[in-house]
Amino acid sequence: MQIQFNTYALLCSIVIVSFLLLLSFLSKDFLYDIAMASSPTFELQELINENRDWVQTYGNSDASLKSSYTDILAVNYVSDGQILNTTIWLYSGFGNYSSVSNSTDDQSSRKLSYGMLIDADTNTETGYNGADYDFYIESVDGKLSGYLYQLSSTGGYMLIGSKTNFTQSHTESPVGPGYVRLNLDLSSINSPSEYNLLFYTAESIGSNEVRQFTNWVTIPPPSLEISTSPSDITIRQGEEQSIPARIKSTSGFSNDVINITLGDTSSFNSKVKDYNIRSGFNSSELLVTIQRNQPPLIKIDVPQQTPIGIYTIPLVVTIREPSVATTTKPTSTAPQGGTVDPKFELSKKYPTVGYLTKPVNLTVTVIPPKGIDDQFKDFWGTYGQFIGIFAGAFVGAFARQMFDKAKRRKENE
Repeated sequence: MQIQFNTYALLCSIVIVSFLLLLSFLSKDFLYDIAMASSPTFELQELINENRDWVQTYGNSDASLKSSYTDILAVNYVSDGQILNTTIWLYSGFGNYSSVSNSTDDQSSRKLSYGMLIDADTNTETGYNGADYDFYIESVDGKLSGYLYQLSSTGGYMLIGSKTNFTQSHTESPVGPGYVRLNLDLSSINSPSEYNLLFYTAESIGSNEVRQFTNWVTIPPPSLEISTSPSDITIRQGEEQSIPARIKSTSGFSNDVINITLGDTSSFNSKVKDYNIRSGFNSSELLVTIQRNQPPLIKIDVPQQTPIGIYTIPLVVTIREPSVATTTKPTSTAPQGGTVDPKFELSKKYPTVGYLTKPVNLTVTVIPPKGIDDQFKDFWGTYGQFIGIFAGAFVGAFARQMFDKAKRRKENE
């Protein structure tokens, strides 16, 4: 009995020690995963700001506002998973602003802000009108400061981090001639795996303020998908087809196509050669025309001399993606936290229209023209049933006639 008890105790000890070692191992992996957590990496993206209108967010006068220093032409953004690097391209060079801001007492009170709103959980119910963070730099009296705030659905906001009085050296200043750079450490917003961005500028003098918003963009960047009917496009030499298509964003927001153009054939050819597919895409091989954008209809004409093979037609498609620009807390000398001023009209939202332009490939297989066998199959497929019915009726009538004739002959005997 004593031996059995000792054996049982030894087994229990082994199980417990093994469990603790496994738990320690898993804990290390878990902590390692947390330490190595990162947001999606993506290549350089460009957003063309189609909505270059200002919104009056404070006061009732926009005199001396709406300057070219806050007019957004485009935004570039790229990320290595750790840092989000963005560049806001402006209509006018920021470098000229210092001479303007010191020209009059009224101008000296001008504030310029450049920022981005981050929807860190892709949930419009959290944060301030869907935005969970507000990251921006502000210029007051020629001095630059940067702030990162966390926003609440209650209208409250809390300072996460700040940096005041940037130096104007080339290496440190995020401001240059015609652009403003915003570099966000993604770990400061918990390295989200999916998030949305909206870029904005703000300009104020005294109690009056205007802002300009871009549309929301999705991270990781969406792509476009094309589906056709039939799904496998096969066209014979010397024939043409009109292909109905459906193009939508992988973000799932929209399939509102506003423009389709043929892509760059030089890049198309180099890609085709990589896959050992017959290269070439010109008027002597495939004739492609866009019949309409919405819903998409693409006409493909295959000349008789087009070589047999698989062709990939490069298209560049622009779709419209609706978005809603949201207001943020007042731009001012930042306290540690607070609540949004009721004068900021919390319920007011500013609709914008977003555009997504991406390449899409359409694959077409060219096969030989119809032979005699194919023509007979097509003929039989079209008229075979009718011929079968007609032949059946003829044979039936003939058989009945022969039966009646035989019956009469038998009766005459």
